[in-house]
Amino acid sequence: MPFDLIHTHNPNASALTLDQVQQACPAAFTDHASPETSERYGFVSTANAIDILADHGFAPVRALQKPVRKLSQLPFADHMLTFAPTGLADTGAPDRAEIVLYNSHNGRSALKLFSGCYRFICSNGHVAGDGFEAKARHSRLTANGFSDMVADQAQSLPDMMERIERMKQTPLERDQIVDLAYNATKLRWDMESERNADALGSFATSGTLSQLNRPRRYADLGSDLWTTFNVAQEALIRGGVKVASFTKANPHGSIRKARPVASLPESVRINRQLWNMADALA
Repeated sequence: MPFDLIHTHNPNASALTLDQVQQACPAAFTDHASPETSERYGFVSTANAIDILADHGFAPVRALQKPVRKLSQLPFADHMLTFAPTGLADTGAPDRAEIVLYNSHNGRSALKLFSGCYRFICSNGHVAGDGFEAKARHSRLTANGFSDMVADQAQSLPDMMERIERMKQTPLERDQIVDLAYNATKLRWDMESERNADALGSFATSGTLSQLNRPRRYADLGSDLWTTFNVAQEALIRGGVKVASFTKANPHGSIRKARPVASLPESVRINRQLWNMADALA
């Protein structure tokens, strides 16, 4: 399965068991830091974080772990767990507020909490942007400090859902839809029309922009900001849109389908920056 922020929730949108979390995300249950970390590094147990989130009424509904090349790195790799309010998986609402936990045990990332949203109609998971993040260095974090972080993040969820409702009530003109697609595309690719003659890599074309506006299901035919934002987000993260590819073997370029975003930090970056664009429009 592609390592991204969408199409990776539990199919039933219900809470995962600890065994399921363990299978998908073994680093969550590591009980010590990587030997490569310094003496100043303070280990923060993700397993303990799961317990603290449970105390605040949140249960895991998704678990992801960054792939590693060396088996010895597996227990310490970057990982992400998504938590939903207990008992709110099947309310019939189209969207659900969530808390997203990002952690590692290798000293390469601070522990972070994000406000997130799960859209049932397309199984899209979102990470909200500015104002919806809390992070703490491992050397300074305590169990009580993390509990306070969770409480603060939970209090931000209603504000995030209000902003989503504002997006749903914001109609877009055609030129605004095109501008959002262009700016969204630039989060992942430069435009072919702006490419230096000898530059290699993947570049967006006018066809790419068109596909970022193309709904993949009947429910996404609306022109409101929330729907338009979701269509663009799914195309960016899941891939499948056509881009121009220039390589040493084929310097004149060819058209291919974009792959899903395979990097967890990159997925988070794209999601949050796209959220900021949509939030600014609203």
